[in-house]
Amino acid sequence: MSVRIPSLYVLVGLAVALTAAASYADYSDNHSRKYSHRGEQACSKHARIMRRACSADKIDDYWVHIADCTYVTKKEDERDCRYDAREEMYEKAEECRDVYEARRDVCELVGEKRYDVEFDPADFVDPDEIGNGVAPNPYWPLTAGHTHVILGEDEVVVVTATDEVRDVGGLPCRVIRDLVFEAGEDDEGDTEYEAVEVTQDWYAQNMYGDTIYCGENTYEIEEGLIDNTDGSFANGTDRARAGFLVRAMPVPGEGDRQEMATDEAEDYVEYISLAATPSDDEGGDVEAFPCNGECLKTFEVNPRDPGQAEHKYYLPGTGFVLAAKLDEDGNPTGEREEVSCSGDSLDEVLEDDSCGIADFEALRDAMCIWAPEGLGNFCDE
Repeated sequence: MSVRIPSLYVLVGLAVALTAAASYADYSDNHSRKYSHRGEQACSKHARIMRRACSADKIDDYWVHIADCTYVTKKEDERDCRYDAREEMYEKAEECRDVYEARRDVCELVGEKRYDVEFDPADFVDPDEIGNGVAPNPYWPLTAGHTHVILGEDEVVVVTATDEVRDVGGLPCRVIRDLVFEAGEDDEGDTEYEAVEVTQDWYAQNMYGDTIYCGENTYEIEEGLIDNTDGSFANGTDRARAGFLVRAMPVPGEGDRQEMATDEAEDYVEYISLAATPSDDEGGDVEAFPCNGECLKTFEVNPRDPGQAEHKYYLPGTGFVLAAKLDEDGNPTGEREEVSCSGDSLDEVLEDDSCGIADFEALRDAMCIWAPEGLGNFCDE
Protein backbone atom coordinates (compact mmCIF):
# COMPACT_ATOMS: atom_id res chain seq x y z
CA MET A 1 0.00 0.00 0.00
CA SER A 2 1.47 3.36 -0.98
CA VAL A 3 1.26 6.47 1.16
CA ARG A 4 0.67 9.79 -0.48
CA ILE A 5 2.94 12.57 0.72
CA PRO A 6 1.36 16.04 0.46
CA SER A 7 3.21 18.31 -1.94
CA LEU A 8 3.97 20.81 0.84
CA TYR A 9 6.11 18.25 2.63
CA VAL A 10 7.83 17.25 -0.58
CA LEU A 11 8.82 20.88 -1.04
CA VAL A 12 9.98 21.14 2.56
CA GLY A 13 12.02 17.97 2.16
CA LEU A 14 13.58 19.18 -1.07
CA ALA A 15 14.45 22.50 0.53
CA VAL A 16 16.07 20.73 3.44
CA ALA A 17 18.09 18.45 1.16
CA LEU A 18 19.20 21.31 -1.09
CA THR A 19 20.28 23.33 1.93
CA ALA A 20 22.37 20.42 3.17
CA ALA A 21 23.96 19.90 -0.25
CA ALA A 22 24.74 23.60 -0.62
CA SER A 23 26.26 23.71 2.85
CA TYR A 24 28.48 20.73 2.12
CA ALA A 25 29.58 22.13 -1.24
CA ASP A 26 30.35 25.48 0.37
CA TYR A 27 32.35 23.74 3.08
CA SER A 28 34.29 21.64 0.57
CA ASP A 29 35.18 24.65 -1.57
CA ASN A 30 36.25 26.72 1.39
CA HIS A 31 38.23 23.85 2.86
CA SER A 32 40.19 23.34 -0.36
CA ARG A 33 40.73 27.04 -0.94
CA LYS A 34 41.84 27.89 2.58
CA TYR A 35 43.67 24.74 3.65
CA SER A 36 47.04 26.43 3.13
CA HIS A 37 46.09 29.00 5.78
CA ARG A 38 45.35 26.57 8.61
CA GLY A 39 44.93 28.28 11.96
CA GLU A 40 43.91 31.66 10.54
CA GLN A 41 40.39 32.63 11.67
CA ALA A 42 40.26 29.20 13.31
CA CYS A 43 37.72 30.18 15.96
CA SER A 44 35.18 31.53 13.48
CA LYS A 45 35.78 28.58 11.16
CA HIS A 46 35.12 26.21 14.07
CA ALA A 47 31.85 28.07 14.76
CA ARG A 48 30.77 27.86 11.12
CA ILE A 49 31.52 24.15 10.84
CA MET A 50 29.63 23.45 14.06
CA ARG A 51 26.66 25.36 12.66
CA ARG A 52 26.72 23.02 9.66
CA ALA A 53 26.87 20.07 12.03
CA CYS A 54 23.87 21.46 13.90
CA SER A 55 21.98 21.90 10.62
CA ALA A 56 22.78 18.33 9.60
CA ASP A 57 21.46 17.11 12.94
CA LYS A 58 18.33 19.19 12.40
CA ILE A 59 17.75 17.57 9.00
CA ASP A 60 18.31 14.08 10.40
CA ASP A 61 15.79 14.68 13.20
CA TYR A 62 13.26 16.00 10.68
CA TRP A 63 13.40 12.92 8.45
CA VAL A 64 13.29 10.53 11.41
CA HIS A 65 10.15 12.32 12.61
CA ILE A 66 8.62 12.16 9.10
CA ALA A 67 9.42 8.44 8.96
CA ASP A 68 7.53 7.91 12.21
CA CYS A 69 4.56 9.79 10.75
CA THR A 70 4.13 7.13 8.05
CA TYR A 71 2.97 4.69 10.72
CA VAL A 72 0.24 7.00 12.04
CA THR A 73 -3.16 5.48 11.22
CA LYS A 74 -5.52 8.44 11.00
CA LYS A 75 -5.00 10.92 8.18
CA GLU A 76 -5.56 13.97 10.39
CA ASP A 77 -3.09 12.62 12.96
CA GLU A 78 -0.51 12.06 10.24
CA ARG A 79 -1.00 15.64 9.10
CA ASP A 80 -0.49 16.88 12.65
CA CYS A 81 2.59 14.68 12.99
CA ARG A 82 4.14 16.20 9.87
CA TYR A 83 3.28 19.69 11.06
CA ASP A 84 5.03 18.99 14.37
CA ALA A 85 8.09 17.73 12.49
CA ARG A 86 8.29 20.95 10.51
CA GLU A 87 7.83 23.13 13.59
CA GLU A 88 10.54 21.24 15.47
CA MET A 89 12.88 21.72 12.51
CA TYR A 90 12.26 25.48 12.56
CA GLU A 91 12.91 25.60 16.31
CA LYS A 92 16.14 23.68 15.85
CA ALA A 93 17.18 26.13 13.12
CA GLU A 94 16.78 29.01 15.60
CA GLU A 95 18.77 27.08 18.17
CA CYS A 96 21.57 26.48 15.64
CA ARG A 97 21.67 30.20 14.91
CA ASP A 98 21.76 31.19 18.59
CA VAL A 99 24.56 28.75 19.38
CA TYR A 100 26.53 29.96 16.34
CA GLU A 101 26.24 33.58 17.48
CA ALA A 102 27.30 32.60 21.00
CA ARG A 103 30.38 30.83 19.62
CA ARG A 104 31.23 33.95 17.60
CA ASP A 105 31.02 35.96 20.84
CA VAL A 106 33.72 33.67 22.24
CA CYS A 107 35.89 34.41 19.20
CA GLU A 108 35.57 38.15 19.80
CA LEU A 109 36.68 37.66 23.41
CA VAL A 110 39.53 35.16 23.12
CA GLY A 111 40.65 35.81 19.55
CA GLU A 112 40.72 33.85 16.32
CA LYS A 113 43.82 31.72 16.86
CA ARG A 114 43.46 27.97 17.03
CA TYR A 115 42.97 26.76 20.61
CA ASP A 116 45.97 24.46 20.75
CA VAL A 117 47.35 25.45 24.14
CA GLU A 118 49.68 22.81 25.53
CA PHE A 119 50.25 22.99 29.26
CA ASP A 120 53.73 21.95 30.40
CA PRO A 121 53.54 19.73 33.51
CA ALA A 122 56.80 21.34 34.67
CA ASP A 123 54.88 24.60 35.12
CA PHE A 124 52.52 23.10 37.69
CA VAL A 125 52.82 22.84 41.45
CA ASP A 126 52.26 19.74 43.55
CA PRO A 127 48.62 20.00 44.71
CA ASP A 128 49.65 18.83 48.19
CA GLU A 129 51.91 21.87 48.51
CA ILE A 130 49.05 24.30 47.94
CA GLY A 131 48.44 25.93 51.30
CA ASN A 132 51.68 24.37 52.59
CA GLY A 133 54.28 26.73 51.18
CA VAL A 134 52.49 27.47 47.90
CA ALA A 135 49.87 30.22 48.03
CA PRO A 136 46.48 29.08 46.71
CA ASN A 137 44.58 30.89 43.99
CA PRO A 138 42.63 33.57 45.91
CA TYR A 139 39.46 32.98 43.89
CA TRP A 140 39.42 29.17 43.73
CA PRO A 141 41.69 27.62 46.39
CA LEU A 142 42.70 23.99 45.89
CA THR A 143 43.78 23.41 49.48
CA ALA A 144 42.72 19.91 50.57
CA GLY A 145 39.63 20.15 52.76
CA HIS A 146 38.43 23.49 51.42
CA THR A 147 34.64 23.26 51.26
CA HIS A 148 31.69 25.45 50.38
CA VAL A 149 27.98 24.74 50.65
CA ILE A 150 25.05 26.18 48.72
CA LEU A 151 21.60 25.80 50.29
CA GLY A 152 18.56 26.10 48.06
CA GLU A 153 14.91 25.79 49.00
CA ASP A 154 14.96 22.01 48.55
CA GLU A 155 18.55 21.45 47.45
CA VAL A 156 21.98 21.15 49.03
CA VAL A 157 25.22 21.48 47.07
CA VAL A 158 28.50 20.45 48.72
CA VAL A 159 31.78 21.21 46.93
CA THR A 160 34.89 19.93 48.68
CA ALA A 161 38.56 19.57 47.75
CA THR A 162 39.63 16.03 48.63
CA ASP A 163 43.17 14.85 49.37
CA GLU A 164 43.09 12.88 46.08
CA VAL A 165 45.49 13.83 43.30
CA ARG A 166 44.99 12.51 39.78
CA ASP A 167 47.04 12.74 36.60
CA VAL A 168 44.81 14.12 33.84
CA GLY A 169 46.54 14.37 30.50
CA GLY A 170 49.89 14.76 32.25
CA LEU A 171 48.74 17.46 34.69
CA PRO A 172 48.71 16.93 38.49
CA CYS A 173 45.10 17.68 39.42
CA ARG A 174 43.29 17.98 42.73
CA VAL A 175 40.05 15.98 42.79
CA ILE A 176 37.06 18.08 43.81
CA ARG A 177 33.81 16.37 44.77
CA ASP A 178 30.73 18.35 43.72
CA LEU A 179 27.63 16.67 45.15
CA VAL A 180 24.06 17.89 44.61
CA PHE A 181 21.22 16.53 46.74
CA GLU A 182 17.49 17.10 46.89
CA ALA A 183 16.30 17.45 50.48
CA GLY A 184 13.02 15.86 51.53
CA GLU A 185 11.40 13.64 54.14
CA ASP A 186 11.07 9.88 54.36
CA ASP A 187 7.89 8.02 55.35
CA GLU A 188 8.63 8.62 59.03
CA GLY A 189 9.11 12.36 58.59
CA ASP A 190 12.89 12.30 58.96
CA THR A 191 15.13 14.35 56.67
CA GLU A 192 16.61 12.46 53.73
CA TYR A 193 18.87 13.51 50.88
CA GLU A 194 18.53 12.07 47.38
CA ALA A 195 21.42 12.50 44.94
CA VAL A 196 20.67 14.60 41.85
CA GLU A 197 24.15 15.08 40.40
CA VAL A 198 27.51 13.61 41.41
CA THR A 199 30.68 15.04 39.89
CA GLN A 200 34.43 14.65 40.15
CA ASP A 201 36.08 17.88 39.01
CA TRP A 202 39.82 17.93 38.33
CA TYR A 203 41.73 21.16 38.89
CA ALA A 204 45.42 22.01 38.83
CA GLN A 205 47.39 25.12 39.78
CA ASN A 206 50.31 26.44 37.78
CA MET A 207 53.30 28.31 39.17
CA TYR A 208 51.58 31.62 38.43
CA GLY A 209 48.67 30.74 40.71
CA ASP A 210 46.13 30.18 37.91
CA THR A 211 43.55 27.46 38.49
CA ILE A 212 43.41 25.14 35.47
CA TYR A 213 40.30 23.11 34.69
CA CYS A 214 41.54 19.64 33.68
CA GLY A 215 38.17 17.95 33.24
CA GLU A 216 35.29 16.31 35.03
CA ASN A 217 33.39 13.07 35.36
CA THR A 218 29.77 13.86 36.04
CA TYR A 219 26.68 11.74 36.61
CA GLU A 220 23.12 13.00 36.59
CA ILE A 221 21.01 10.83 38.88
CA GLU A 222 17.36 9.94 38.37
CA GLU A 223 15.61 7.92 41.09
CA GLY A 224 18.89 6.52 42.35
CA LEU A 225 20.18 5.49 38.92
CA ILE A 226 22.70 7.19 36.63
CA ASP A 227 20.72 8.92 33.88
CA ASN A 228 23.52 10.46 31.79
CA THR A 229 27.11 11.69 31.85
CA ASP A 230 26.68 14.83 29.72
CA GLY A 231 29.46 17.38 30.14
CA SER A 232 32.17 14.89 31.09
CA PHE A 233 35.59 15.41 29.53
CA ALA A 234 39.28 14.94 30.31
CA ASN A 235 42.28 16.92 29.13
CA GLY A 236 44.12 14.97 26.43
CA THR A 237 41.27 12.55 25.72
CA ASP A 238 39.31 12.68 22.43
CA ARG A 239 40.90 16.04 21.55
CA ALA A 240 39.57 17.68 24.73
CA ARG A 241 41.76 20.37 26.26
CA ALA A 242 42.10 21.95 29.68
CA GLY A 243 41.45 25.66 30.16
CA PHE A 244 41.72 28.46 32.70
CA LEU A 245 38.97 28.20 35.30
CA VAL A 246 40.09 31.49 36.86
CA ARG A 247 43.33 33.42 36.74
CA ALA A 248 45.18 34.43 39.88
CA MET A 249 45.53 37.95 38.47
CA PRO A 250 42.60 38.43 36.07
CA VAL A 251 42.37 41.53 33.89
CA PRO A 252 38.92 43.10 33.36
CA GLY A 253 37.91 42.97 29.71
CA GLU A 254 39.91 39.84 29.02
CA GLY A 255 38.74 36.25 29.10
CA ASP A 256 39.61 32.58 28.71
CA ARG A 257 38.25 29.29 27.56
CA GLN A 258 37.67 27.30 30.73
CA GLU A 259 37.42 24.01 28.87
CA MET A 260 37.33 22.79 25.29
CA ALA A 261 35.60 19.60 24.25
CA THR A 262 33.66 20.43 21.10
CA ASP A 263 29.87 20.18 21.49
CA GLU A 264 30.29 18.85 25.02
CA ALA A 265 32.16 21.31 27.25
CA GLU A 266 32.92 24.77 25.85
CA ASP A 267 32.49 27.12 28.83
CA TYR A 268 34.33 30.42 28.82
CA VAL A 269 34.84 33.25 31.30
CA GLU A 270 35.02 37.01 30.80
CA TYR A 271 36.45 39.09 33.63
CA ILE A 272 34.18 42.06 34.35
CA SER A 273 35.48 43.75 37.51
CA LEU A 274 37.91 43.26 40.39
CA ALA A 275 35.91 45.45 42.78
CA ALA A 276 32.30 44.37 42.43
CA THR A 277 29.23 43.94 44.60
CA PRO A 278 26.12 42.07 43.38
CA SER A 279 23.50 44.51 42.11
CA ASP A 280 20.02 44.89 43.55
CA ASP A 281 18.65 43.24 40.40
CA GLU A 282 20.85 40.25 41.21
CA GLY A 283 19.49 40.10 44.76
CA GLY A 284 22.06 42.27 46.50
CA ASP A 285 25.20 41.32 48.38
CA VAL A 286 25.97 37.85 49.70
CA GLU A 287 24.71 37.49 53.25
CA ALA A 288 27.32 35.08 54.62
CA PHE A 289 30.27 36.43 52.64
CA PRO A 290 29.55 40.03 51.59
CA CYS A 291 31.62 41.40 48.74
CA ASN A 292 31.55 45.01 49.93
CA GLY A 293 33.05 46.09 46.63
CA GLU A 294 35.94 43.61 46.75
CA CYS A 295 34.72 40.66 44.65
CA LEU A 296 35.89 39.50 41.25
CA LYS A 297 32.86 39.57 38.93
CA THR A 298 32.79 37.34 35.85
CA PHE A 299 30.46 36.47 32.99
CA GLU A 300 30.42 32.71 32.39
CA VAL A 301 28.48 30.58 29.91
CA ASN A 302 28.65 27.56 27.64
CA PRO A 303 27.86 28.77 24.09
CA ARG A 304 25.94 25.53 23.54
CA ASP A 305 23.43 26.91 26.08
CA PRO A 306 23.52 30.68 25.48
CA GLY A 307 20.41 31.22 27.58
CA GLN A 308 22.11 29.81 30.71
CA ALA A 309 24.68 32.55 31.35
CA GLU A 310 25.67 33.70 34.84
CA HIS A 311 27.46 36.48 36.61
CA LYS A 312 29.72 34.85 39.19
CA TYR A 313 31.32 36.51 42.18
CA TYR A 314 34.54 35.42 43.89
CA LEU A 315 35.70 36.88 47.21
CA PRO A 316 39.52 36.92 47.53
CA GLY A 317 40.65 34.50 50.23
CA THR A 318 37.26 32.76 50.35
CA GLY A 319 36.61 31.77 46.74
CA PHE A 320 33.34 31.43 44.89
CA VAL A 321 30.40 33.02 46.75
CA LEU A 322 27.58 33.68 44.25
CA ALA A 323 26.18 32.79 40.82
CA ALA A 324 23.44 35.13 39.53
CA LYS A 325 21.44 33.77 36.59
CA LEU A 326 20.95 35.89 33.44
CA ASP A 327 18.28 35.76 30.76
CA GLU A 328 18.92 35.62 27.01
CA ASP A 329 19.37 39.40 26.93
CA GLY A 330 21.95 39.35 29.73
CA ASN A 331 19.61 40.71 32.39
CA PRO A 332 19.41 39.20 35.91
CA THR A 333 16.50 36.82 36.37
CA GLY A 334 16.56 37.07 40.17
CA GLU A 335 17.53 33.40 40.45
CA ARG A 336 20.82 32.85 42.26
CA GLU A 337 23.01 30.26 43.98
CA GLU A 338 24.62 31.69 47.10
CA VAL A 339 27.29 30.15 49.31
CA SER A 340 25.96 29.83 52.85
CA CYS A 341 29.10 28.48 54.52
CA SER A 342 32.73 27.86 53.64
CA GLY A 343 35.89 26.70 55.35
CA ASP A 344 38.97 24.51 55.26
CA SER A 345 37.46 21.30 56.71
CA LEU A 346 34.51 19.33 55.35
CA ASP A 347 33.47 18.08 58.79
CA GLU A 348 33.68 21.46 60.48
CA VAL A 349 31.80 23.25 57.72
CA LEU A 350 28.88 20.81 57.62
CA GLU A 351 28.58 20.53 61.42
CA ASP A 352 28.62 24.29 61.94
CA ASP A 353 25.12 25.39 62.97
CA SER A 354 25.48 28.54 60.88
CA CYS A 355 25.66 26.36 57.77
CA GLY A 356 22.02 25.40 58.21
CA ILE A 357 22.23 21.67 57.40
CA ALA A 358 18.97 20.13 58.62
CA ASP A 359 20.45 16.70 59.43
CA PHE A 360 24.24 16.35 59.28
CA GLU A 361 24.21 12.57 59.79
CA ALA A 362 21.69 11.99 57.01
CA LEU A 363 23.65 14.20 54.62
CA ARG A 364 26.91 12.44 55.46
CA ASP A 365 25.32 9.04 54.81
CA ALA A 366 24.07 10.23 51.41
CA MET A 367 27.45 11.69 50.48
CA CYS A 368 29.29 8.53 51.45
CA ILE A 369 27.03 6.35 49.31
CA TRP A 370 28.23 8.19 46.21
CA ALA A 371 31.82 9.03 47.17
CA PRO A 372 32.91 6.58 49.92
CA GLU A 373 36.59 6.45 48.97
CA GLY A 374 37.00 10.02 47.79
CA LEU A 375 35.80 11.51 51.09
CA GLY A 376 38.23 9.39 53.13
CA ASN A 377 38.03 9.77 56.90
CA PHE A 378 34.79 11.71 56.62
CA CYS A 379 33.03 8.44 55.75
CA ASP A 380 34.89 6.37 58.36
CA GLU A 381 33.53 8.27 61.33
